[in-house]
Amino acid sequence: MILTVTLNPALDKIIILENLKLGKLNRVKETDILAGGKGINVSEVLTRLKIENQALGIIGGNNGRIISSMLENKGVNSNFIWSDFETRQNLKIKEKFTNRETEINESGKVSEKDINDFLKTFNKAVEKNKTVVLSGSLPDGIEKNIYAKLIEKAKEKNAKIILDSSGDAFKLALKKEPYLVKPNLEEIENLLGRKISSNQDLKKGAKYLLDQGVQVVMISLGDKGALIASAEEGYRIYTPQVKISQTTVGAGDTMVAGLAAEIDKKESLKDTGIFAAALATAFVESGSIAKIDEEIIERIKNSIKVEKIY
Repeated sequence: MILTVTLNPALDKIIILENLKLGKLNRVKETDILAGGKGINVSEVLTRLKIENQALGIIGGNNGRIISSMLENKGVNSNFIWSDFETRQNLKIKEKFTNRETEINESGKVSEKDINDFLKTFNKAVEKNKTVVLSGSLPDGIEKNIYAKLIEKAKEKNAKIILDSSGDAFKLALKKEPYLVKPNLEEIENLLGRKISSNQDLKKGAKYLLDQGVQVVMISLGDKGALIASAEEGYRIYTPQVKISQTTVGAGDTMVAGLAAEIDKKESLKDTGIFAAALATAFVESGSIAKIDEEIIERIKNSIKVEKIY
């Protein structure tokens, strides 16, 4: 079974309008409210794929109750620590005219008691789960080495850890050698301190992370596909161009769900990369996790081109 961790969940409000006019009145065309947080998104995708999983996290207040209710209605198996702090709310603004997306995210906050209660729950849950997804930002009130601590505990139970984070939390966690990391292009460029413009650059970026003790690297490249690599082999995955149905926000989490599903089934590196990339593309095309189905995934998989880099 797969365990996902979301330490900083959010209630995501998506606003769709023709064109954002700064400093002026804007008329909203459509709105949607979703349970957010990267690990929660992963669990929603896995549940849609009928893959057994459990979502762990910390929630609180009215926003937390809404998130819990939403996930229950979708059949997502969750186990949340309840905090006295209100779960944050994020605003996503999607402009139809330009396809531009603007995110306004709150920081979130937890207490020391919340963290201690979560660690107890995590220690029990990791006993039954051999694939663990650690993803997303950290709320105020939590140390930046929390992912590093969770990796240590999970590895004691021989679990494979997928890490999808950034900044100091990512750098500290990297020292504990997670099984897989999934940086995007901007994140890998920040790590290397330079721009990436070729497959050889991508290979060097992957090698940098593999040299840190990571066993698998998946670099997501948006509509340009991805690169997946281990020490022994690497593949450049070219995904088909699809029309953005609603938003690209969440595509990376959908990719992580695909990675977790294939790793948990012990699939090959190449097949893992293809499935994860196809799943993310299916999300972008369909516009919703709820609309993803096997037919869409298979069609996109058959349109993917793969180049062996080494």
